[in-house]
Amino acid sequence: MSRVASPSSSPPASSSSASQRAAPMAADDRRDALVDAFVRVARREGRAPTTSEIAAEAGVAEGTIYRVFASKDQLEQDAVQAAFCPGPVRRRITAVDPEGSLHDRLVAFTRIMQARFTEVFGLMGALGLTEPPNRGPHLACYEAGRHVRGPEGDAHVPVHQPLLDTVHALLVHDDDELIVPGPELVHRLRLFTFSASHPGITDGAVLTPEEIVDTVLLGLRRRDDAPTNGLTPTPRESVASRASRATRHPSHDHPAGARRPDREAPSC
Repeated sequence: MSRVASPSSSPPASSSSASQRAAPMAADDRRDALVDAFVRVARREGRAPTTSEIAAEAGVAEGTIYRVFASKDQLEQDAVQAAFCPGPVRRRITAVDPEGSLHDRLVAFTRIMQARFTEVFGLMGALGLTEPPNRGPHLACYEAGRHVRGPEGDAHVPVHQPLLDTVHALLVHDDDELIVPGPELVHRLRLFTFSASHPGITDGAVLTPEEIVDTVLLGLRRRDDAPTNGLTPTPRESVASRASRATRHPSHDHPAGARRPDREAPSC
């Protein structure tokens, strides 16, 4: 009696490796992933990352970088523009509860700005930058709430107003609680947040958002015993008008013999 050959007991070739392989990314998505990897490694290591470190962080082969970027320098430039993009900051500020108390809204805003400054300080130190880059054409970023890469060769121009409008909207109903307009409070708070969040300026004793807000707000709330010694601008006097007055009368703020400051505090 002839024997019927039994089916082979060996398992069929597995297709799991093919199914587990990541689907190819669109070029812009791959660039975004590499940019994110660059920034993460730079902040973690405190220096510019190598291409092998970037590739390992992104989980790709090193050659993948050069399929979407002409050079490592181009990747670094893209990473810096993305890291300084104001779109995500505006999105977080927009999410602050507008019904919260003035103090709570300012603490939430200061926490966002302090995180932003800390990220910026770390990246600038890692890459040896002495100043932030020229901002890219970020109007689309404001709409998207994230960095949107512009066409090659787009001019880089400052686009601050949408972010400032969002910040000022937090204080639109609070002028009666202050001895200065809301935008003036925001201006002072940003300056103080910058300096109070810089580890070099604070000798490592960085202030908390609550400490920053309390320091500024308690000096600007309207009260019966508010000083009238001329050091505080009169209500509704803007930063621009004070700057103009100082330009016309430079000796007003710096009497003869007084040492002028080396430079103004930077503002972001």
